Amino acid sequence: MRLIKESINKAVDYSLNEGMQFERKNFYILFASEDQKEGMNAFVEKREPKFTGR
Repeated sequence: MRLIKESINKAVDYSLNEGMQFERKNFYILFASEDQKEGMNAFVEKREPKFTGR
């Protein structure tokens, strides 16, 4: 949630292109997280995810 809020707040201060670059960087960071992998696996396995905050 912190990175999402940060992206939204930055979007106000920067051009559209700069804001999208910032958002893309945060997306890559989050998509590489252990929680993302757990969420995807839980979805495929039709079970509740067990997030660890990593």
